Amino acid sequence: MPAWATNRIGTVTQHRCLWGLVAWCVAGIILLGGVEGRPAERYIISPDKSQLQFRAYSLLLKPLGTFHRFSGDILADAAHLPASRVRFVIDASSIDTGNAKRDAHLRKEDFLFVSQYPTISFTSTAITKDDRGYRVQGNLAIRGVTKRLDIPITVEQRPQEIMVRGEVRLDRKDFGITYNAFFNPVRNQVDVSFTIVGVEP
Repeated sequence: MPAWATNRIGTVTQHRCLWGLVAWCVAGIILLGGVEGRPAERYIISPDKSQLQFRAYSLLLKPLGTFHRFSGDILADAAHLPASRVRFVIDASSIDTGNAKRDAHLRKEDFLFVSQYPTISFTSTAITKDDRGYRVQGNLAIRGVTKRLDIPITVEQRPQEIMVRGEVRLDRKDFGITYNAFFNPVRNQVDVSFTIVGVEP
């Protein structure tokens, strides 16, 4: 092969390598820029896809209850996690334990006092991540009493929606719910579990 042909092939090869390197660098810059500059995503909580349950305990029973009506939103900021937040409001009258008489009692002053405190709310103050997963800190308000919670959660982000799962144990007396029955004493602990699904508006 003539020397000029060898030189030309070498020059073309060098140019291709150079352009390949430039293209790789540009792609890297675009990719990194997309992560750092990715806007926060807002999701509306869907009651139809979500579930909020609790289990209470007494000497004779341990009913499983749920709330059917709630609303709220989730702001997920992957680039700046501390900017993420959750806001959740429950219609306290939607409580359902599968027993109409018991549910009517739970709505009264002995328990949720729905006529005076119609909603239960949770507002996050911080969302953090460590080796064990995510945690959400926030304020839970029941019956006019607000308590700070720290809840371990799992987060799954899917196309056009986000799913948040978690469990927490509450002490009902922390919220001024002190009612008890002589023949069927009620324990103070209430276990709450939730699967909250937010969808893009």
